[in-house]
Amino acid sequence: MFSTALRKIHRLSRRLWVRVSLISALAFVALGAAKLFGPMIPEGLSEVIGADALNRLLDIISTSMLAVTTFSLTVMVSVHQSASSRWTPRAHRMLLADTTTQTVLATFIGAYIYSLAAIILLSTPYYGEKEIVTLYISTLLVLVLIVFVILRWIMHLQAFGSLVDTTVRIERRAQQAFEARMERPCLGGHALDPGEIPGAARPLRADRTAYVQAIYEDSLQAAAEEHDGRIYLVAPVGRFVHEGETIAHLLGGNEEMDEAARAAIHMGELRTDEQDPRFALIMLSEIGSKALSAGINDPGTAIDVIGRIGRVIGSYRDEIAHGREKAIHDRLWVVPLDPHDLMQDGFGAMARDGAAQVEVLISMLKTLEALGRHPDAAIARAARDMAHEALSRGRAALDFEPDRDRLARAAPEMAARR
Repeated sequence: MFSTALRKIHRLSRRLWVRVSLISALAFVALGAAKLFGPMIPEGLSEVIGADALNRLLDIISTSMLAVTTFSLTVMVSVHQSASSRWTPRAHRMLLADTTTQTVLATFIGAYIYSLAAIILLSTPYYGEKEIVTLYISTLLVLVLIVFVILRWIMHLQAFGSLVDTTVRIERRAQQAFEARMERPCLGGHALDPGEIPGAARPLRADRTAYVQAIYEDSLQAAAEEHDGRIYLVAPVGRFVHEGETIAHLLGGNEEMDEAARAAIHMGELRTDEQDPRFALIMLSEIGSKALSAGINDPGTAIDVIGRIGRVIGSYRDEIAHGREKAIHDRLWVVPLDPHDLMQDGFGAMARDGAAQVEVLISMLKTLEALGRHPDAAIARAARDMAHEALSRGRAALDFEPDRDRLARAAPEMAARR
């Protein structure tokens, strides 16, 4: 239950308004600290450090931060729209969760609120002469923070939203999702075979039409233990389910267990990569597939994406065998990842759209040949099947005989012999 709370807090922390609220609250903390530490200031320090300039500094902050915030929001929106139209619309939501952008915007807004509140308080008897000195010092610290954040923002904008930046972000998220999944195969539960679901189990149906965004497996385990039940999840994270569709089967327990299980399966309108390694692969594949379109015609990007997908899938391990060793939720059964689905998510679209581009096919076949030597037999078999599909598409699409010869020479033996 504690890990569930941490995950929900982490999910909430990725929203812009949360960071804005927290940093704005820190602005009021700084104003209160200036009042608190005022009596510690020695007499005559105000004239020595030039605290008379406080009003001018606050005016500068309040005026400039509003303009800088507006400019930064304009840049952010432009970058997001460009990434959505040029790479993949799904990248937009990943850029929205960029913590650097959120922190920069929150700092600018917090500094603006700080300056306005300080100006208002200075017009009242709230601050005495000593408190003004501490307020002046805190204002100087705010200015230093603003300069640091602006420099960080400038450096961040050099690559933010570019093709390399976007693909690196998506690959990193895919790698993190795979590592988390491999650390807890089948979310820490048992691998589910649909034939193993007891006939006495009752269905838990979706109360809305949406994507399964996240599953809080610790809460499901706790609910099953409390009611001495078993939970069989048939709708994995990333599945789009319709209202009334079965998302799980429950054995034992009562209506309280049903409600607890429903609350632990988070559903929403959009697919996310929080626990969904396949979604990140799809985003990478969409970038490569779009690069192969006639309007863009950028096979180099597709080749780069193929290599990134190969790195991500290469970290896969058999969940069924590995899950038996690391199952920590003995009352939970989860559908394991299917290696063939991973191959289709990663390479299927590019094998179709790049069938007439021999350099793309050669790169894909080399990557699939490497994956065909993967220690996991299921991944190796899925890679060989995908290589055969890509080779067949290439043979059917390539009309130029020298290209067909290049493909035949580059084709891995595992595909050529099928």
